[in-house]
Amino acid sequence: MSKINQDSGNDQGKKKERVIIKEDLWGRGLPTELLELILSKLMFVVDIQKFHAVCKTWQSITVSVSPPRQLPSPLSYADSSFPLLFKIINYRKYTVFHPLYKYTWDMYFPPQLQVSDLRPDTIYFSKYGWSLIMALLDPHWFPILFNPLTQEIIQLPTTPFRPGYLSMFFTCPPPHPDCLVVAIACCYDSIYVHKLGEDDWKKHDLKGKMDHNYFQPQPCSHPILYQGLCYFLDGRRNLAVFDIKDIQHTWIVHDKLKLPSRREVPAVLTELVEHDGQLLAVLIGVDRPYIFELDLKTKSCVPMQISLEKNALFKIGLIDKSYVLNMSIVVLHG
Repeated sequence: MSKINQDSGNDQGKKKERVIIKEDLWGRGLPTELLELILSKLMFVVDIQKFHAVCKTWQSITVSVSPPRQLPSPLSYADSSFPLLFKIINYRKYTVFHPLYKYTWDMYFPPQLQVSDLRPDTIYFSKYGWSLIMALLDPHWFPILFNPLTQEIIQLPTTPFRPGYLSMFFTCPPPHPDCLVVAIACCYDSIYVHKLGEDDWKKHDLKGKMDHNYFQPQPCSHPILYQGLCYFLDGRRNLAVFDIKDIQHTWIVHDKLKLPSRREVPAVLTELVEHDGQLLAVLIGVDRPYIFELDLKTKSCVPMQISLEKNALFKIGLIDKSYVLNMSIVVLHG
């Protein structure tokens, strides 16, 4: 209820208070028959709950319908190209979220990951429906490839490095025997590579070539494979590139290809993406994303204006420890 003072218009110039009662527009604006029809078309529990949460009038609407359907199994989306969001809640529980249908599945880690003192902690990378998780079994850290939908697990060897300013990714769907897991460990001036099925990590020493100060004060963006080479942005937004087959001899930092500085374009997240054969840098600012095309031939960085009608970016990163399970369609959004 709100009060508005208005001039009465009489000779004495006195003001009267008029009390305006705000109508329940949602409840009184629609006939009961229409509300009952809408409710009868809802199949899932979550949708019915949202219907009843609109207002008291909607909460009072009931219809004789068959029992509401529960959420579909997340397994039905295991092979979907549509991105799902994966977030670790605690050491035993995680959630998977469908951004289109707004389904949220609360799930528990399988028994193999609920061993005493083993703590799934941080998601470092997600693609092809799989996630690369770092788990702590004090004092050791164990990287794990985990599929949140099928709950498949691939245990990787204990890392010779500790998490910190670290960027990790895998090159292809993890069940494939040619899958490589790559860790760019700036604090060690090295890149470590593990091939599935092998017993250890192979270290590639880049002392004198990699300046770990580039990665501070924030971790670098996720590396991507583009035209057979690995590209990533360091902490100063310099573009680095290397060939996984010969890291020590192919490591290059394109310091002449300059993205705007943090002062010029403050960004919460900085990512590389491939779009229509182009290598793009997406700087996700507080107000909007900034998109730049990286031309490797001319060593130039060109701002881009891309229509958002046919492009979408599904990217949630280190802010809330959520990751996209299928990043193969990550493109752009505003």
